[in-house]
Amino acid sequence: MSSPTITQQRAIAYAPIPFAVISFISSSYVIYYLLCKERKKLERLYHRLILAMNFVLLLVSFTWITAPFAVPAGTPNYAGASGTIQTCTASAFMYVVAILGIPTYYGSLSLQAFMGIKNKFKEEKYRWIEKYIHLVAWIIPCAISIFFAATENFNPHFSGCSIAKAPRGCETDPDNVPCERGGVATSFDIILQLSLIFLYFIFPISFTLSIYCWIGKVVKERETLGGRRSTGMQQIREIARKEMMHRIRLQICLYLVSLLFTSVPSVISHIHQLFTGKMLYGALIFANCNNASQGFIYTMVYFTLQRLGKPNLEGQGGLFPRSTIDSFIGDTLTVRDIRSSVARKEELGPLVSEERDSFTFNIFDGTPDEDSPWARFIDQDDDISDGSD
Repeated sequence: MSSPTITQQRAIAYAPIPFAVISFISSSYVIYYLLCKERKKLERLYHRLILAMNFVLLLVSFTWITAPFAVPAGTPNYAGASGTIQTCTASAFMYVVAILGIPTYYGSLSLQAFMGIKNKFKEEKYRWIEKYIHLVAWIIPCAISIFFAATENFNPHFSGCSIAKAPRGCETDPDNVPCERGGVATSFDIILQLSLIFLYFIFPISFTLSIYCWIGKVVKERETLGGRRSTGMQQIREIARKEMMHRIRLQICLYLVSLLFTSVPSVISHIHQLFTGKMLYGALIFANCNNASQGFIYTMVYFTLQRLGKPNLEGQGGLFPRSTIDSFIGDTLTVRDIRSSVARKEELGPLVSEERDSFTFNIFDGTPDEDSPWARFIDQDDDISDGSD
């Protein structure tokens, strides 16, 4: 394997640091936001998982910031190497825990969304999954890291310290240089990469697609039911359902795109190196910077999902946009529909004014209230009651 040039060595060592610093600050803000500014949000499982994930993101950001300085001094082809075997082992330990913990938490958001929607966000019915998510996110990665540390498999890698043999390239060296450390590194690195593929791709994608297909099926059934009535209020309801599906699509796309964007370059780079024995240093530098920016990207996604989840409420208690209602007045909207709409607004006014933040279409953090938009736009019984007024 060809060695990186001096410029490439410096880029590998120092390019991810600014991204890691920004991510560290971003994750710190989310922790501050949930613990100090919006502590009430921690009553919901979604926000507790976000909080736990950001502690892991702090860990991985720290390892990226200190990565070049943890590599043992004198290690060839590493810019800034000034550490020891002990600092390298500690850095790799934290890194492996973090790179397994982050996708576990981020992927579990799709699991809790699926469980929440199936149970109408009544958290007492699915809160039991929380302890298992924490166990998988911390206990298994720590156990794996302890094993690697005990068997001397944490050594200088391409981007700092990780699972590798030492000296680097000893297993493929034409001069038969013996490997001093890392007897099982290659085999377990393959297992680690396959685990990351499952956590980043198979697990979250399968659950998010299941959520979308299930909601789409329910909404289609409601549209079919509403089509047989074709009242003005029912048509308004169908427009609102289409708006809801649009928001759901945006939320799922944002979630999956952020997940894939932060993982695909790194996974491709590692797989290419494992199976070809060659390293594309330009791709590695990009993947490192991309991976180091996870904290910032996930912070943006967290706050963006909250904004996407808020329905368009006009005035106090307004359930539908004014333009939507106006388009039906004088056409298909009946007197009974208008009276029903006014009664609904009077009923919802105090709820919306006092708990506006909980009135959402967020698939990850929906409101458990039976009178929520989820109940009105998805629940078949709600359609039936409207049709019988």
